[in-house]
Formats: sequence, C-alpha cells, structure tokens
Amino acid sequence: MRQTCAPKGRPAVSPAVWRSALAVTAPAGVGLGLGRPAEGVMVAMGALSAVLTDVAAAYRHRAITMLLPQLLGAAGAFAMLAAQGRWFAPGVLPALGVVAGVLAALGVEGSLGAMILLMDAEVAMDLPLPGPLWWPPALMLLGGLSVVGLALAGRPFFRGRAERALLAQCLAGCAAVLAPDAAGPAGTARRRALHDVLERARHTGSVGGSVLLARHLPGLLALAEAASSAGARGLVADPALVDRLRAEAGRVAAGRPGAGGAWPPGHGPLDVRLVRAARAAVAPGPGPVGSAGLRAGLRAGLSPGRRRAAVRAVLADPRSWLGGLRVGAALLLAGAAAAHWDLRHPYWAVLNVTFVCRPEVGPVTGRALERFCGTALGLLGSGLVLACAGPDGALLAVLALAAGLVPALSGTGYLYQAAALATVVLMATQLAGDPGLPLLLPNLASCAIGCLAAVLAGELFGPRHRHPAVARRLAGAVEQAALALTPHRPRTAAPAPYRPGAAVSAAATVPHLQLAAARAEFERVRREPPWRQGATARWAALIDEVERTVDTALAPAAPADHRHFDATRHHLHRLATDLHRLAARP
Repeated sequence: MRQTCAPKGRPAVSPAVWRSALAVTAPAGVGLGLGRPAEGVMVAMGALSAVLTDVAAAYRHRAITMLLPQLLGAAGAFAMLAAQGRWFAPGVLPALGVVAGVLAALGVEGSLGAMILLMDAEVAMDLPLPGPLWWPPALMLLGGLSVVGLALAGRPFFRGRAERALLAQCLAGCAAVLAPDAAGPAGTARRRALHDVLERARHTGSVGGSVLLARHLPGLLALAEAASSAGARGLVADPALVDRLRAEAGRVAAGRPGAGGAWPPGHGPLDVRLVRAARAAVAPGPGPVGSAGLRAGLRAGLSPGRRRAAVRAVLADPRSWLGGLRVGAALLLAGAAAAHWDLRHPYWAVLNVTFVCRPEVGPVTGRALERFCGTALGLLGSGLVLACAGPDGALLAVLALAAGLVPALSGTGYLYQAAALATVVLMATQLAGDPGLPLLLPNLASCAIGCLAAVLAGELFGPRHRHPAVARRLAGAVEQAALALTPHRPRTAAPAPYRPGAAVSAAATVPHLQLAAARAEFERVRREPPWRQGATARWAALIDEVERTVDTALAPAAPADHRHFDATRHHLHRLATDLHRLAARP
C-alpha cells in the first residue's frame, strides 16, 4: 500500500493541462447557459476521452494516438445505442470487450483505442439522449475533435520540436556514456537510459512517420552502438569529442545543428569511428557515411507490408484472444453485479474495468488497487465540495481544476490521476442535474465491483504472471546479438578503411532496443502484488546477466579467427533457446 500511494513525480504543467481544462469545462458551461446540460456533459465526456489519449509529444504521433480512438469511440457508442431494446443487447458490451482486448495487444496505440471504444460505449449507454441514434455519438465525437484540434493547432509554429528534443536526448545520452566518469553501475545506468530514449525515438518515428527521425536515426543508432560498446569495455574517448556531442545536443534541440565547425580529429581508431557516426547523426545525407542505404532499410522495415504482417501475427496469437476474453468476462461480471445490487449509474462499474484492463500499463491487480484508492480519494474531496455546494459557477471551477489535473498528474501516478478522474465524473454528473452527494457510496461500490471483476477475470483467464513476456524480449535480444556476429563482420577495434558510400550498420543496436523493451516490461512486473513478487529479484539478476552477455559479445575485441565468433554465436543460441523454454513455461 505504501508503494502504491507514494507519488512517483511532481505534477507537470504543460499545454495539455490548459487544453483539458478548456475542452472539458467549456461545453458543460455552454450547456448550462443554453438550458441543455445533458448535451453539454456529453460533449465534455467526449473531450475527456480525447484528453486521456493525449500522451504523444510529436504532432504526427499525436494525430494517430488521438484521432483514431475518437472514431472507434463513436462507432462503439453507436453500436450500443443501436442494440438497445434488442434481444442481443446484453451481449454487445462483452463482445466489444473482446474486440478491445485484441486491439490492446497491438501496442500502446491499440490500447488507447480499445479504452476509448469501451468508454464511449458505456457513457452512451448510461446517458441516453432524446433524438436520433447518431446524436450522442456525434456530440462525443465533437468534444473529442475539439481536443484533437487544439492539440494539433501548434504544428505550424512548433513543427519538429518534439523530434528534435528526442534527437538531442540521444546525443546527450551518447556523450554521457562516453564520459570519463561512466564506469561501473553508473555507466550501466547511462547505457540503459540511452537505449530507452533510442527506443522512444524509434517508436515515435515508426508510428508517426517522422521524416526528421527517419533521416537522423540511422546515424544515431550507429553512434549509440559504438558508444555502448566502448563504454561496456571501459574504453576512453576523446574529451573534446564528448564536449562536442553535448554542444551538438543543444544545437539540435534549438533547431540549428551543424554550426559548431570542424569535428575533433580524435586520437585513435575508436575516436575516428565515433566521429564518423556522430557526423552522420547530426548532419545526415549522402557522403561520409553513406546512410542512404541504411535509411532505405529502415523504411523497408516500417513498410505497410511489415505492419500488416505484425497485425496478422497478433490476430493469430491465442494470447491476444485470451486477453480479449478476459476483458469481456470482466465487463460481463461487473455489469451483472451492478444490476444485481441495483446500483445507480451501473456503467461506473464497467467503466472501472475499462481503465484497469490495459496490458501495456502493468498487472491488473496493481492497477486495480491504484484505481480504487484513487477513486476513494477523489470521492472524499468531491464530497467536501458538494457538501458546501454553491452556484454552478463554483462547480465549473472545480471541474476545470480537476480536468486540468488529469494530464498534469499522469507522471505522478495512476492513483492521483484516478482521483482527478473521479472528481471530473462526479462534477459532470452534478452539472447534468443528478445530485452528486447521494452518489458517493454507489460510486465507490461500483469502483470496488469493477476492480474486483477485473482482478478475478485476470486471475482466471489471464496469464499467471508477466515474466514470460520478459523472457521473450530477452530471447529476442540474444537472437539479434547472435545475428550481429557473422564471420563476415568481425568485431574489431580498428575500423574498416573509409570507402565513400559504405553503409553504417545498426544491426548491433537492435539487441539493446530489445533489452530496453524487456526492462520496460520488467518495470511493470514490479507492480504485481506481493504474493507474485517472490521471483522478482531472480529476474532482475537474469536481466543483468543477459545485458552483460550481450555487451561482451558486441563489444570491440581484438581480431580473432572465425572459431571465436562461432563459439560466441553457439553460446548465444543456447542462451536464446533456454530463454524461449522459460517463456513457454506455464
């Protein structure tokens, strides 16, 4: 409980805070002024659903993560309204839950779309409005599109700023890895941070299709591979080169790269290799490193054909359908329990299932505990506000504050964000004409029912733990490290002679990106309940051992014959086989 309630950071005031406060509060105020509060609250709930998807920094990435979920939400709301009064109406929401569970297996973007699909369907089911069937989905879509429009309004003025910030973080991370004080555990932590930011940049470029990231990432991957290998073996780079990398990080962030004059010549083969990769990362293009071929390879790796193949693999994976059945069973169980006890606003129970059952944010049990504690905290504060209820203007002010806190508290912890969400929902209910004070206990009971239903469904139909996912990621990293070691590409300290047009290969960086994904998965494992954390220390030791093995295999070594590389590859293949066997263990 202490670990769950401890804040993980400070509230961050960003443009998303002002967007959320304006887009959620303005429709509710306009609805009150026009005497149609229900329609205003419906638009506000649509805006809230878009606020929950406002998680990307780059504008291209933001358009995908925010716009597609709104379309899915409108479709889910229309399906729920069209099924009302039909014999199959009770099974529509669980069916949508199965679809949402499969969508969530596609990644962060799919999980956001699944959450909004279910959220809008549940809101439309609980707040029916007179008029045609398309009217409530249209109102929610209007609220969501208003937030999307505000989020994309700054693109003509701040285009490329988020991508440049990511590139600057990668350059600064390479400089930190090459610094003289990067030894021991400090160096390991810096290499991990570098690989984590590289993975974020790669994901942003692949999803958002950023041209800027596509031009710079090949050189950055080569630079990170060389810097990580040198740091793993304790090789010292030229301090002037490290200072130049830090200076270039500042220039890239400011939008004026390549203005620092000539690069330092270096004092050895390592410095020459680092300078070539750094020049390719800062000023990409044809010439010294011939990165055009590598950029073409990266574009081929992110082609629509590869994406369709990845989607087909997810749809053919039984684990994806198992996750969908888990969400559908949890929705069915929560809805049946809320109907059995005749709770007011029974959609609150299934709404909590929607927020808890998200595979990319951690185990169900830990998130359910955070959701319940946060809802109880939010209801306590809302009860104090409603007990001293004043005019509607005061409630609108509280609604604006709570709506602004939803994105501001996203980095503090889900418990505090859930408290802000509970306040928003209760204030909106009060403004819609339904007294909120008598709804405090029913809301808390609905939250408990939804969280318990999600935990039960996760325990019965979900995997026993998330450790197999960590093992699969580690096995992928080891396999990629084995592929990087070929007889035709020995890992030597002396770089190959420069030939114009020779491509810089980033194959050795792929294992580090896989390890970054494995560490992210393991951080979610840490949030599991105490009765499942007995093996956490052993898995942490296994991740450290795999990282050391990969670093040793990919680090520059003295020239050796092919038998050395064959023995190393054989060891890596055997380790990958053991990890796959561990991942398949029930």
